[in-house]
Amino acid sequence: MKSFLLPIVLLIPVSIFAQKFTLEGTVKDQIANVLEGATVYLQSIKDSIPISYGITNKNGEFSLQVNTETDSKAIFNIAYLGYKPYRQVINVPEGKALNLGNITLEDQIEQLNVVSIIGKAPPILIKKDTIEYNADSFKTLPNDKAEDLLKKLPGIEIDLDGNITMNGIEVEAINVDGMRFFGEKKGDIALKNLPSNVISKVQVTDYKTNRQKFTGEESDSGTKEINLTIKRGKNRAIFGDVKVGYGTDEKYQANANVFQLLDGKQLGLISGTNNINMSKGFNALPDTDTSNGYIESDFVGANFTKGRWNETRMNGNYKYSTQSTNREQKSYTENFLPNLNYITDSESTSFNDSDSHQAGADLKFILKPKNKQSNNKVQISNETDFSAENSETGSITDKLSQSINGDLVSKYNSTNQLMSSNYQIKNDFSITPITGKGRDYLNVELGTDFSKGNSDSKKYSENILYNRGTTIVQDQINNTNEYSSDIGLNALWSKELFSNFRIIPKYNVSIRSQNNETYIFDYDETSTDYDDFNEMLSSDSKYITTTIIPALRLRYEYKYFRFEVEGAFTNTYRNYKDMLVEARNFKKDFEYVTYSGRIRYKDKNGYKNINLNYNQRVDLPSVNQLQPVEDVSNITQIRVGNPFLEPEINHNISFEYQNNLAFHNINITGNARAQFIQDKIISATITDDDLNKYTTYANINGDYSFNGNTAISKSFFSKKTNININARLNGSYKNTLTIQNAIKFTAKTTTIKPSLSFKYSYDNKLDFSGAYSYSTNNSVYDTDVFNDNNYFVQNVDFESSIFFIKNVFLSNKISYRYNSRVGDDFDGDAIFWNAGLGMELWNNKATLTLVGYDILGKNNGYRRSVTETSIQDVENNILEQYFMLNFTYKFGSFAGQKMNVGGGRDSRRGGGMRRR
Repeated sequence: MKSFLLPIVLLIPVSIFAQKFTLEGTVKDQIANVLEGATVYLQSIKDSIPISYGITNKNGEFSLQVNTETDSKAIFNIAYLGYKPYRQVINVPEGKALNLGNITLEDQIEQLNVVSIIGKAPPILIKKDTIEYNADSFKTLPNDKAEDLLKKLPGIEIDLDGNITMNGIEVEAINVDGMRFFGEKKGDIALKNLPSNVISKVQVTDYKTNRQKFTGEESDSGTKEINLTIKRGKNRAIFGDVKVGYGTDEKYQANANVFQLLDGKQLGLISGTNNINMSKGFNALPDTDTSNGYIESDFVGANFTKGRWNETRMNGNYKYSTQSTNREQKSYTENFLPNLNYITDSESTSFNDSDSHQAGADLKFILKPKNKQSNNKVQISNETDFSAENSETGSITDKLSQSINGDLVSKYNSTNQLMSSNYQIKNDFSITPITGKGRDYLNVELGTDFSKGNSDSKKYSENILYNRGTTIVQDQINNTNEYSSDIGLNALWSKELFSNFRIIPKYNVSIRSQNNETYIFDYDETSTDYDDFNEMLSSDSKYITTTIIPALRLRYEYKYFRFEVEGAFTNTYRNYKDMLVEARNFKKDFEYVTYSGRIRYKDKNGYKNINLNYNQRVDLPSVNQLQPVEDVSNITQIRVGNPFLEPEINHNISFEYQNNLAFHNINITGNARAQFIQDKIISATITDDDLNKYTTYANINGDYSFNGNTAISKSFFSKKTNININARLNGSYKNTLTIQNAIKFTAKTTTIKPSLSFKYSYDNKLDFSGAYSYSTNNSVYDTDVFNDNNYFVQNVDFESSIFFIKNVFLSNKISYRYNSRVGDDFDGDAIFWNAGLGMELWNNKATLTLVGYDILGKNNGYRRSVTETSIQDVENNILEQYFMLNFTYKFGSFAGQKMNVGGGRDSRRGGGMRRR
């Protein structure tokens, strides 16, 4: 309780003596034109710490809410690219407002970076369609990683599966200084290994492909990209850390990382081992995310990069990892069918042991013109990736099914073992010349993908059918060898025919070949050996798919609008031949036309972005869905294909809205999507009285869905305080058609999820955040056979960090989850509390932390899933309570300056080291 009262006490004198006022004015150039989007900025005159910041609106006006605490003067700055920086010392007014009137900026011949002009960056800077966070303005713990920093940034969320969103929009890529780290697009290694205190800025912008970045093309992805910039001083830095931890129940973790930045080069070495379910890094304080199973992992890796995205560059990386996973699961499932309802209790255990090697090389060579005034240049790119993996898996499953009245129907058990090896090598070569006065370019890409795999497995299953009084046994071994190749050629030409009108023809061709040899032998009781060849389940096949797609896109730009239409003709030829079972053979030609369109509006400063898109996608039926041959590899689930299936056609309409109200420090986003599916391919299943399932495939019409979300984020900032509030509303409606036991029915499912989050930090002494979400799910069926289903789930999350005494800190992560419809045998609610008490040692070079995981022992692995025909409650084994003592030693320097000495918590404000 005393820890929580401390920040309140600290706030009392601030409230009494605070100097609060509104600072206003108008920014113009030398010919009296108003300047929209100029950065206005107020700093403390004592130590240059940021006090307030903002952006001028379309009338060149700014209005800052200022709290100078006890200071009587402050430094006022204006920065705008193309103009000389403006700097003025102002006196704090006695009243509540100060108007500086018209302020004129002079032309700047030499272009300077905004932040270099200001000297110290504000917490959040909105530059057109880019949101830039100053990392030092957001409090992190001494041993936090990049991922921990992202979780503290307004609008950014990371879900249980590690997926990152920015105001509800998917983040597709993570870069470090504009480059992929360890060759990863999603940046998992960077997020879990780069220390948060070496990051200077987090930049969020629209995701662009390498081709779009090189040619200057506008992004059309509808997703985001995050770039982490590293503090470098004079582009020279070397840093790293060594961490060890040991706890109760023999829990352990250890990591050693070294990173070097030298004149545009990146070198990284990482290694680690643990048995607390972390596969790619070390957590100072684990998240309150339920981790299923028990996972032990070891890894080591190296990465080298030279050059940035807009220059000749190279990357090489290698990763080796081993992982051992053990899982246990118990489930209770209520199954609803038109003429049959039953209950299934299931228990299973499984393990997976694997080791993998991954290596990659990426070379991008840029040829620039001798004439510096020319726009002509050429990029030659080659990316190669190699992977090799060996694994051993096994599982044991027991299922008991009974009717609603309690009569036993079936008892099923199975035991499976599998050993496999897989190898893959991919190569992508491309050449992109930019020619002409505009942005005309040609892009030609050649991609190859070769893979090889082999496996040996053994499977035993037994199904007791009580109604028949019989038992069906399947006891067999399997040997499989697979080879595949995929060769593709893509060409694109972008040519401006006349002003603002561009024609973009495309041509894609690909040839994919798959060879499969699967030999299955059943157990022969006479010979007591596996020598009874099962021809119906075995295969010796070759499958070739050839696809040709010519396409044409037309683009017209008018003022702030862009209009695009595209049409494509696709011809796909499939030829499948099996040497063992002739009935599997088929040859089929698919020809279809697809089309799409897009209208985009973006204001001149890039703050407001509106997109309206239509896209048609055709999904072809798979090989198994087409083959009219029974697949009885699972004795309780028999499948047979339908050779008369039509392709599935998806019509997608989307609306996207983004508005950065920089003048008010408000960000608004929203999107809405509608999908209509024609000839949807569904599984039509008949379940007999013994609960054996017979599935085929059919086309059906009438399936559609709507979904959308909107979010608004508001930031407040003063000399000692950062506050952010984020509100979001998600919703969806699905009209889903299903065929079960020859009866077609429709499920109408509505989901609504409002959420609110709040983040607050004060003077590097207190940092906390809270989030609440409430999700309702309502399913209505058009038949009386099924009962309508509705339930709600609510989540509460809380995180805090309190720094007290000298270098002692206390951190907490608490989450609460409640599901209103979890079954009686399962807990509907769970509370998860992790905490850490730590101290910085040796002038902040080291940290000692005592971590408690699931302190209350109240977390659980219960989950509920609802489909059209079932409600399932699942309990997974989870990582259970432990306590661990962690020791971390940090080393390194930036431009010859030690990164730890003199740092402490005060260095996490205002953009870096304070001036002395």
